Amino acid sequence: MTRRIPAIVIILGALVALVVVDLDPPTEVPPVFGLVTASPMPSADTADALSSTWFCAAGGASDDEGTATSVIVANAGATDRTGTVAWHIGEATPTIVPVEVPALGSVEVDAADVVSAGVVSAVVELDGGEVGVEHRLRTERGVDVAPCASSASPTWYFANGTTARDASQRLVLFNPFADDAVIDLSFSTSEGRDEPAALQGFPIPSGATRVVELTEFVRRRDVTATSVVARRGRIVVDRVQSFDGSEERTGLALALGAPAPAEVWTFPEGYYTAGLTERWHLYNPSDVEALASLEITPGDGTLPEPVDLTIPPFGQVTVEAAELGRVEPNVGHYSTVRSLDGVAIVAERSLDARAPAPRQGWASALGSPLTARSWLLPAGGPTEELDQFVVVVNTGAEPVTVDIVGLVGGQRLDIEGLQGLELGPAEREVVRLGNRIERSPLPILVEASGPVVVERNLYQVGPDLDGVSSVLGIPLA
Repeated sequence: MTRRIPAIVIILGALVALVVVDLDPPTEVPPVFGLVTASPMPSADTADALSSTWFCAAGGASDDEGTATSVIVANAGATDRTGTVAWHIGEATPTIVPVEVPALGSVEVDAADVVSAGVVSAVVELDGGEVGVEHRLRTERGVDVAPCASSASPTWYFANGTTARDASQRLVLFNPFADDAVIDLSFSTSEGRDEPAALQGFPIPSGATRVVELTEFVRRRDVTATSVVARRGRIVVDRVQSFDGSEERTGLALALGAPAPAEVWTFPEGYYTAGLTERWHLYNPSDVEALASLEITPGDGTLPEPVDLTIPPFGQVTVEAAELGRVEPNVGHYSTVRSLDGVAIVAERSLDARAPAPRQGWASALGSPLTARSWLLPAGGPTEELDQFVVVVNTGAEPVTVDIVGLVGGQRLDIEGLQGLELGPAEREVVRLGNRIERSPLPILVEASGPVVVERNLYQVGPDLDGVSSVLGIPLA
């Protein structure tokens, strides 16, 4: 019996330990599947993807309101793609149109061919990857093109926008899913943060599109940075900025928001001159201070000293190129906004062109948080009324070789002088397509031997045509 006592004690101790462990709740381990994630910018699915979906929020098809919308689908792959374009009007059942996109080709689908409404959004679904989608919006104030979203998100951000006296700024919020969404909108201006009560707990029913005219909720401000945060659900958000001409600003600018802040933003194009103002807009949507730098690199690859900037919590900062002295006027350049302390931010670059600039218009677009070897530009095509530029920046430390080709009728069209372009580290290439080809539509594929960033600039040409469009390409996986 004496020999058995230690064994009994050990057994009793083990039983007590088991009871204690059982009473202590287990540590919860989050699942590694089924999490909702959003790409930091629109990007095409891989060639072996079973399907791809794109969401286009801002649109309309109404003769009374003078609005027209179309989606442009470009296929960079070697396989034909088929699918549908679903046009959403209010909360009604969407109108579905079948679509076929040839390999190495594109197709444009007009909303007005099947629906009539002042506000319409679209969902494009296809049976594979290597496809990019943009949408074109035309109103009485101008026309612009922007990428559609390759994923929905519970958060969206804009670093710029204006509610000045001559401006109309609309946020278009699209819920393409079966469940209702509820969101909060907040804004950062030079006067501080603004959270209008009417835009807190703002409902967006399933399948519906809601338009918020910011001038009805935010006082007249030169810059309004925006956060859209969902309490429930996921949505897609576009910004439609336009001007009435009373302050010499004209044109319409369409932009997709950023689903998340990032630590690096690259802007391939950069230029300012008499009448053309270039600005950078940095927005910190977090509750901690952010330290960032703005690096401006002239076309020859030399690097002036960066500009260090402090962005307060929920604050925004605007920097004008002409006031920095880092690069002279009439000198092309690219720029990079970089977080210095790991606090992710949102960055846009705006171009405000008024007389005596040779072209008039206004554009503001996000930079690229990604680099890639291949980029797709679905819309465009130089004509007598549309001037088109393609800008490529080598962001890597090694030289790269770049090919710029058109996608026409199932074939790659080699554009004269645009194959085998050599770019050294930190160098860029600016190509005016109208000097080499006049063809529309003309989707463009840019392929490089190393990481690059690609931007497309469109300019309306003619005495009665105003418009400046500055849009990043769509990276291919």
